[in-house]
Amino acid sequence: MDISVLFVWIFKIANFFIIILTGVAYYTLAERKFAGFIQDRPGPNRAGIFGLLQPLADGIKFLTKEEVIPANVSKGMYLLAPAISMTCAILAWSIIPFGGTIPLPEFLASLLGTNTLDLQVANPDSGILILMAISGLAVYGIMIAGWASNNKYSLLGGIRATAQMISYEIPLGLSLVAIIVMTGSLRLTDVNDMQIGLWNIFTPPGFIGFFIFLVAIFAETNRMPFDLAEAESELVVGFHTEYGAFKFALFFLAEYMNMITMSCITALLFFGGYNVPFGILEGSVYLPILGLLFFLIKVLFFAFFFIWVRWTVPRFRYDQLMTIGWKRLIPWSLFNVFLAASYIVFFKDSWWLLFN
Repeated sequence: MDISVLFVWIFKIANFFIIILTGVAYYTLAERKFAGFIQDRPGPNRAGIFGLLQPLADGIKFLTKEEVIPANVSKGMYLLAPAISMTCAILAWSIIPFGGTIPLPEFLASLLGTNTLDLQVANPDSGILILMAISGLAVYGIMIAGWASNNKYSLLGGIRATAQMISYEIPLGLSLVAIIVMTGSLRLTDVNDMQIGLWNIFTPPGFIGFFIFLVAIFAETNRMPFDLAEAESELVVGFHTEYGAFKFALFFLAEYMNMITMSCITALLFFGGYNVPFGILEGSVYLPILGLLFFLIKVLFFAFFFIWVRWTVPRFRYDQLMTIGWKRLIPWSLFNVFLAASYIVFFKDSWWLLFN
């Protein structure tokens, strides 16, 4: 491998890792601030100006708390579970394109041996499949945590989470199949480029697929109103009951990292990704930077939506959760795959003519 290519990879991985951890830390603060606003209270406001140093204080607390391993746990699996959850959460970021190719300042160009930089660590041909594979592996972290803790509440939480995540992966995957059918490619940059003229949300399969995908990602990330695996009133916070200190922090950060990841994927698959609407700055060297800005705005909106729903919508019962997944979303997602195929064959070039 060319040494300059290796430097570029190391530079991108290091920067993405720092940005991810910083973004996740302040996302936790944003949720607590928005929750305070919704509940008419100030939220964190002691650590630093407006509480901006609260994530740093939380990080120091998690790192310095005593590490306790309960008796009679399966120690190897007990320690492996949070590592699996965190690893899967980080891996998904490696293939998400945050923008196009941006020009580099002269000092960076000379250091890295290239004048441009792709805002993506890797761009595999099977990007969507890799995302689904990583999502499937994330189940193991929660399932192992519940089993290895030797705690009945943790085991029930792990079983609930496993059933929930497996059930909702089916409509989630089928909603992505509709996008694959319309795009003709599994590469995420191809999905983005296909939406230059028309975002997927404005097509019938994309519109239906978006709502199926939106419900499914709430279940996949164990967020309200589908946080049955962490229902405090029933399971004493469920699968991570026996975890504390840094081990709990890994589960905590992985959940918030997954929410940001799903916000990125939602913006990328249905809302034009990093395409700049209305042909603004078309052909300009600043277009990729503007595209990155638009992409971040979309991601921040969906990240806020996760918070808004949590503090607004009450929790479903478990039977309602399963009913929505198996009896509602799966039939609709199968219909949507048929609709996507019909759209490509009959209406792709004349969809907007139906409204004229």
